[in-house]
Amino acid sequence: MKYKIILFLGLFIHTLNGFAQALNKSLFPNGSKVCFVGNSITNNGEYYNDLWMYYATRFPKEQINFFNCGISGDVAAGILKRMDKDVLIHEPTHAVMMIGMNDVKRDLYGKKDANDELKEKALTAYNSNTDAAVSILKKRVGNVILLKPSIYDQTAVIETPNLYGVNDALQRCAEQMHSLSEKYQTGLVDFQTVLLRINREEQAKDPAFTIIGKDRVHPLSAGHFVMAYQFLKDTKAPQYVSKLVIGNDLSASQKNSFNAEIKKQSNKNNVLSFECIEKSLPCPVKESAKKALSWVPFYEEFNTELLQVKSLQPGSYNLFIDDVLIASFTDEAFLTGINLSLYQNTPQYQQAINVMDACVKYRDAEAVIRNLRFVEFNELSGLKDQSDITVVEQYLDKRLESLKDGGHYEYYQKQFKNYILKKNGEAEALKKLPVLAAAIYEVNQPKPHIFKIEKKP
Repeated sequence: MKYKIILFLGLFIHTLNGFAQALNKSLFPNGSKVCFVGNSITNNGEYYNDLWMYYATRFPKEQINFFNCGISGDVAAGILKRMDKDVLIHEPTHAVMMIGMNDVKRDLYGKKDANDELKEKALTAYNSNTDAAVSILKKRVGNVILLKPSIYDQTAVIETPNLYGVNDALQRCAEQMHSLSEKYQTGLVDFQTVLLRINREEQAKDPAFTIIGKDRVHPLSAGHFVMAYQFLKDTKAPQYVSKLVIGNDLSASQKNSFNAEIKKQSNKNNVLSFECIEKSLPCPVKESAKKALSWVPFYEEFNTELLQVKSLQPGSYNLFIDDVLIASFTDEAFLTGINLSLYQNTPQYQQAINVMDACVKYRDAEAVIRNLRFVEFNELSGLKDQSDITVVEQYLDKRLESLKDGGHYEYYQKQFKNYILKKNGEAEALKKLPVLAAAIYEVNQPKPHIFKIEKKP
């Protein structure tokens, strides 16, 4: 009877490990081309770059290309106008769309004499244009994920004028995304709920807190990281980087571990050692985003690199990886399990930082192209022949003159100047992007490591 119970438990554990392995699949298969479509919040490139870090470290064998298709100031009608030239031109296998912040026409809010009719007209146009955009994406791309738009912070007590009511309008945009998701059978990610929840909790302690930037519109790094977290949560991304479950012998360790290969295990003179190659890397977190880790359980839910060691004698032990002292732990801690992702001095995490650096380099290079597209789609649509840069410069000078009385003159002045400076180098910049993308998948390949657990005197 005892033998049957042990056999049953062994089969049960083996089945669980097999089930977990089956679940460890990427949302984006090898060769996927994913377009992130939206306005300035997408154009910023940060939340989608955080996602690329996750997929590049978690699924190093799945080579995925992410494309930034965000345009500052854009609305759903703008997406329709640039659909062919800016989105479908990439021949995407997946499309992710977030739009709404500009569609609601923020300048209609925060006034005593606000025109409710114009507000409703803006939302009606949003509903019509997003329906048309999703219809095209569903037919031409197939795999579509809609994002309920990030929030406008209308509750923070800060100096920036509060256009109260904007986020109420954005929540109606979120309802439209939910409706379109059901209509077209797309994926759906809810940014509104998590961002509002963090604001509510933190502003109860500090009314000046904001998960969004001080302009109430554009999330900073921590806000973008929260958005990336929610994307992973709503798309059911896997939790484990790997599970190293070290038993009494090599056979037991190999059977019970997940997403890793254990080799050459030995236990002599109070030193347990083994060689291991994990099939994933921990996902790094940028310094500018680490504040978000106190708001969302990213490590627990999506970045668990578990090391569990059974049958150690009572006492304290030093953990070495490739002869680097990582930290000291008790036998109880090893038995419970240690999340190695939390230790940035591991060789695995240090390699993951190289992946992060490669992703950021791509994002920075891509930003040059996105700034060119901003000017072309927003400001040069009225100029038929854009081949002569001198003519383009004259056209933009006239356009800038007309913006002198507006509130964004210096912003446009900078964008137009950069366009003239960077346009001639566009071809070279475009050639550079696939090289930088390939570099991500050169530095992200896992390597074997020697683990040593040595009992302290």
